[in-house]
Amino acid sequence: MSIFAISDLHLSLSNPEKSMTVFGQGWEDYIDRIRDNWNGTVTDSDTVLIAGDISWATRIGEADEDFGFLAGLPGRKLISRGNHDFWWTTINKMDEYFASRDYGSIEIVRTNVVESEGCLISGTRGWMMPGDSEFREKDRKIYDRELARLRLCFAEMDKADPDRTKPRIIMLHYPPVTRINCPTDFTDILSEGGCSICVYGHLHGRAHGKIYDGDDIGGTRYVCTSGDYLKFKPLKLN
Repeated sequence: MSIFAISDLHLSLSNPEKSMTVFGQGWEDYIDRIRDNWNGTVTDSDTVLIAGDISWATRIGEADEDFGFLAGLPGRKLISRGNHDFWWTTINKMDEYFASRDYGSIEIVRTNVVESEGCLISGTRGWMMPGDSEFREKDRKIYDRELARLRLCFAEMDKADPDRTKPRIIMLHYPPVTRINCPTDFTDILSEGGCSICVYGHLHGRAHGKIYDGDDIGGTRYVCTSGDYLKFKPLKLN
């Protein structure tokens, strides 16, 4: 029984015209590679963290094939939101959708706390950094809101485990740290909250050069789980 992670699956079974090959040849036949690597790595007793960019669908009802594919893979899947998950709606509506399709192996993570293998897991989307070339004044409100949501993750963890005896894993989609931006407001909160491991994604192709992976900052290990970075093989965390 292990915890794995992989993000940015960018499933497009419901929208086959959407292609990820713009990010290079590493994306050729990626859905088949996800299936084969997952089946060869993950068992039904394992948990897989998927930190965003799961499906290209714009509405949840348009993602049936993508979520059917995901539900059919082994293991318990904990999913959080990415910037391309336009299908994402309210927690109640998503829970109702998964229940109606009998996709019980898929669970939502959004500032709530889920326990797996003795670890507490929570998460939020995150946002681009103020130093990013695309960051605008309008992004400040979203950025501050995501910082508040990350603090809420730890507040909920403290309710569940006030003595902080259990390892804490945070799922973010946007990188909370890069080789260009370090340290950050996110790394400060993660350290203060006692985060053991932070998984994140979002970075593809040439952006892999920005990845801050495996280095310890304030007691937190950072792990990039973008699908193409992992060559579409779920990474074992514990």
